[in-house]
Amino acid sequence: MAEPLVSAEQLRIISIRIESERFNEPLIISSLGKDSGIVIEANVYEDLSKPFLTGDIILQDDQDIYRLADITGTEKVIIDFESPDKTADVITINFIINEVSDSIKYNDFASVLVLSLIEDIKYYNDINRFSKAYTGTGEEIIKAIVSDKLNREVVVESKIASAQEIFRYIVPYQTPFGAIKTILRKMTTDTGMPFFFYSSVINNKFYLTDLQTIIQEEPFNKDRAFVFDQGNTILSDIEAQATNITSYDANLLDDTLSLATYGGMGSKYESVNATTGEGFEYHIDMDRHFKDLARAELFPKEQNIVSIDKEFIADPSNTNLSSITDYDSKIVTRVISEPYNDANGFNQESYAGQEVLYTIRDNVIHHLLKNVYTINVPGLLFSLRNVKTCVGHMLKMNIYKNDMSMSSVDRIDQKRSGDFIIMSKRHCFDVAGERHNVALKLSRIAQPRITR
Repeated sequence: MAEPLVSAEQLRIISIRIESERFNEPLIISSLGKDSGIVIEANVYEDLSKPFLTGDIILQDDQDIYRLADITGTEKVIIDFESPDKTADVITINFIINEVSDSIKYNDFASVLVLSLIEDIKYYNDINRFSKAYTGTGEEIIKAIVSDKLNREVVVESKIASAQEIFRYIVPYQTPFGAIKTILRKMTTDTGMPFFFYSSVINNKFYLTDLQTIIQEEPFNKDRAFVFDQGNTILSDIEAQATNITSYDANLLDDTLSLATYGGMGSKYESVNATTGEGFEYHIDMDRHFKDLARAELFPKEQNIVSIDKEFIADPSNTNLSSITDYDSKIVTRVISEPYNDANGFNQESYAGQEVLYTIRDNVIHHLLKNVYTINVPGLLFSLRNVKTCVGHMLKMNIYKNDMSMSSVDRIDQKRSGDFIIMSKRHCFDVAGERHNVALKLSRIAQPRITR
């Protein structure tokens, strides 16, 4: 039965417990209700670039848990939580203590412990190295590695298959995640978009997706954007509270010089085929590439502008009038081989120049990381078992212009607002205060057209 919500930050942690094969029974360190445990705060982190969760918990150790439990770094920490109105299933996250990252004794009889946590599958992965040959598409090889070595399900969210045809990869005594990371470096869409392999708090499945699929999906909150609006803080409307941005931060923005030196504006790709001796080279103009994607409607029509200043002249003397995308600010060189007759080798492509997609992929990632915004919001919408609220999905955000003279109809700042990719999340469980907040890092490739 659903319970009435009092706040969009309302917290419902069922329990936090420590388990070990050495223990006769679990050690409950937090459970429902105030003053029911020693956990002060728990944090859980999701990251689009990582196939595992991380976390930490802060304990007020006035019961000498560190000594009595004899913590050695192999204990399991299990967190059970659910939506505060009980409308969703209980979500369980399984961690292993990675280390005691801090221990501060603040009086004769108590101390504060900070336990660093990693998801149990990451611990297993890191001690499990192997060698094996796989043949297939990138998606097929990743699913085979997960099935062979990690015993978990892979959910393929990509609506687009990787552009690379069947190839063979011989795992050279890597961890499963290390091998999968290598395979991801081989995979792109036919437009050079990268693939991502990630984990989420909602279940113990892995997810495989690509950037093109991500940017073409609708935000999970398309009907009600998150808004930085201090007026929302005084409203009793739970929905308004749930979509209120409590803090907004952006730094290290618009560093075009660094982006250019990484190849994000103009770069040169060159290769030599070690089997045939043939060479290949190609200049990549990222402004032209993004405009081709926009014309092909791979970006949403209402948000398809990639801001690159083609009019900028870098030469102070104005002697060299080249555009910033005309320079080969980065040169990528590869040696290609053709070792097999029945499948492509790992460094072999199906046609001359297909390997250019890897350089485009890297350039796209640098554009994605150019501007990253951090917002803090109440945890209500992120305590549901809904994969659309996890990393690798879209979120709609509106920030108002810094101009109080603007009318309500044109207050939205297009440069800071629109649809964003959730790059990472930090769930902050204030156990003592019974509050749940989420910090999100957001980014995007294209923005709406800016009106003046």
